[in-house]
Amino acid sequence: MWRNKLGVSLVVLLTGMLLSGVQAQALRDPTLPGTGAVAGSPPVAPQNDNLVLSSIVSSDASAFVVINDAIYSVGDVVQGVRIVAIDSRSVSLSDGRKLDLFHALADKQ
Repeated sequence: MWRNKLGVSLVVLLTGMLLSGVQAQALRDPTLPGTGAVAGSPPVAPQNDNLVLSSIVSSDASAFVVINDAIYSVGDVVQGVRIVAIDSRSVSLSDGRKLDLFHALADKQ
């Protein structure tokens, strides 16, 4: 008797597993674009004149800076402006601007 129940249970279990596999194949992948989506080139971010100095690494022989998530050194051009000097806390540009590494959060009174 228990062999018969075991056989029936096994058949029900296998049938359930097969049916659940069929349902899983019918489901739509949620990471795919929705219907009506048109493939094309990704949008281009507008060019921004804001230069953000994130980091300065220097030694006796050379200095590197991170501006807008890219690495530069003296003489390199960033958005059409040449880097003319790098010191321990700032970068001087050929158009006269000076990028400071740390900006004051509040003025002292």
